[in-house]
Amino acid sequence: MKTILLPIYNGIRAKNFFRNDSYLKLVSDPNIRLIIIIPPSKLEFYRREYPEKNVIFEPLDIVSESPFGVKLSAFVFNLLPTATIRSKQYREYLRYKSLKSFIKFLIKYLLNITIGRLGVITRPIIHFLDDKFVALDNNIVNLLKKYNPDLVLVPDIVFPPDREVLRAAKRLGFYTVGMIRSWDNLTSKGVIQILPDKLIVLTTIMKNEAIKYAGMPEKDMIITGVPPYDIFFEKRPVTREEFLKSLGIPSDRKIILTAPFIYAHTGSAEIIIKELVRAIDDGRLPPNSHLLIRYRPATPEIAQDQLPKSSHITVTSPCEQFFKVNNLQSPTEDWEFSSKDIELLLNSLAYSDVVVNYISTLSIDAAVFDKPVINIRFEADKTTAPEEHIDLFAKFAHYKSIEDSGGVKMVWDMNELISSIKDYLLHSEHDQKGRERMIREQIEFTDGKSGLRTAEYIKKLLGEKL
Repeated sequence: MKTILLPIYNGIRAKNFFRNDSYLKLVSDPNIRLIIIIPPSKLEFYRREYPEKNVIFEPLDIVSESPFGVKLSAFVFNLLPTATIRSKQYREYLRYKSLKSFIKFLIKYLLNITIGRLGVITRPIIHFLDDKFVALDNNIVNLLKKYNPDLVLVPDIVFPPDREVLRAAKRLGFYTVGMIRSWDNLTSKGVIQILPDKLIVLTTIMKNEAIKYAGMPEKDMIITGVPPYDIFFEKRPVTREEFLKSLGIPSDRKIILTAPFIYAHTGSAEIIIKELVRAIDDGRLPPNSHLLIRYRPATPEIAQDQLPKSSHITVTSPCEQFFKVNNLQSPTEDWEFSSKDIELLLNSLAYSDVVVNYISTLSIDAAVFDKPVINIRFEADKTTAPEEHIDLFAKFAHYKSIEDSGGVKMVWDMNELISSIKDYLLHSEHDQKGRERMIREQIEFTDGKSGLRTAEYIKKLLGEKL
């Protein structure tokens, strides 16, 4: 039997691996055993959700990197020469807005635009420092020695808990295969400190970024597509009428999937939702318009008494399973997506008429279903802290390609938001070509077999190694 060891330390990473053929095709092979390192608080949940006999869950809190590892990670974060990193540096300055924070910002910014652009020179130095001076996590070392895996799979090479596993596996001589979790990771998380033997990337854009920013050899990469999107291309098992009925929404309503949330800030979202309800009431939007509110998992919900009492609002929660965790990336709370949660997302997208958000992946999700997308580029709440302002997030490098695609409509004030919603409700075909381009660039494979390609590549490597 061949053994694959991997860490799963976050709900999004869990969804990306378990809820498609990446997992299903591996676990269905009786000659493969999966050893999955997880947060202890999720042990019973995972055993219940994934009871296959050739899967072993090993609970382990990965609380921190070594002291030098923490310092190295903080330093090399600032050396990735992208607009995203520079925006994050400026955001950190705005959070404190003191002379000390300005000096720190200036130093980090100068490092980014000078040394950061010498990646060919700095990356080998960073790899050397990590390999020679960052101590290994002994608990991870013990698990690797205990199971002696044929292959170590790292679902997210920039995620600190995964990096700890990759570091130990590489140094102990195990064969490593890395993955990139999402479209923004290679331009937003700092310089990659440890390269795996092989890297699975989702799109051509990611492959080019991995070459440019991580120095990963092209010969050691494969493009598989985006496994979580496989299910997006399947026929919906419920009809529009059935879905709306399940939420208590009349079937004649025009659904505006409304997700104006960024992280924990909800001040602008509350104002936008209230104004959209007023627009429905006073005729600026069609009287059969309906707001289907969707939160981010990490965003606190607005108190019910703060939202308008209206028959034109339905509020949904993105997930129901939350866990107390204690690891170096998510020190307090994490979540898990159930099949029911994923179905809610898919049906919300499939049966909406317009999708409204800030800079969310929801824009790509909506494009798959050919739904018009509106991106908010203003702060309705004038008391929003400068470091929470949409202007900073909108400068992130990964989102520029979304804007350049022509598949999203950016709006700069409330009146433009309302008029754009009205226009899209009347003409859903507007910007369709841009949405098609978004799919080509950000998803690439639309055959629903990206998870299968991922699993087959991993199995191929297992065969080659043995």
